[in-house]
Amino acid sequence: MLLGPATAGERGGTPSVPDEFTVGPPAVARSQREGLAGQGFAAFGELWDSSTAEAMAVEAAALFPAAEATARRVGGLIQATASDAPLLTRLHFALVPLARALTGRLLVPSYGWYNFYPRDDAIWLHVDVEKSDLAILATALGGVGPLHVHPELAGRTQAELNRLQTGPSWDADSGCRIAYPRRGVLALRGRSVPHHRPGRPLPTLSAVAALHFTSLL
Repeated sequence: MLLGPATAGERGGTPSVPDEFTVGPPAVARSQREGLAGQGFAAFGELWDSSTAEAMAVEAAALFPAAEATARRVGGLIQATASDAPLLTRLHFALVPLARALTGRLLVPSYGWYNFYPRDDAIWLHVDVEKSDLAILATALGGVGPLHVHPELAGRTQAELNRLQTGPSWDADSGCRIAYPRRGVLALRGRSVPHHRPGRPLPTLSAVAALHFTSLL
């Protein structure tokens, strides 16, 4: 699957966003479907070209000052919604065939945003928002560390996860570590499979595109 082309424009650092993405047939292996169903995640690398990656980085960087000013903070991160990001919105819809092929369900976009990490990449132990039967995550700017996925904690409520993370026995290095693929995505059943990142200092502003899908059935 290849998304593109999209390039950074010359005026004001604004990305040149195509009217449509050309998306090839999603190539989903049986092992990836089984990984999502069993462990809660599947990874796909090299889904788009370098110009699309550059445009995404430019769009995310341009949105950060306004996102920081409005201070929509969730834990230590800052969010900018897809309604402010035309490239992110088009990527969201372009990934629908992959989401459906991976799950075998009639999924449609529900929520989308950039998660910004200005100082460190920590994210609390949590499950995703409602109307998220599948989350697709991609590095948009800079780089964050691996996501720690916890299939062994599936079924826990957020209140239970909060107590676990603040308890004396919590191991911040626990979980299955999954790196974000280069120019690709990490698909995650984040509503049912808890996940976190212990956190490390970042040398530069980083952002992750978080695209959520929900089932019509």
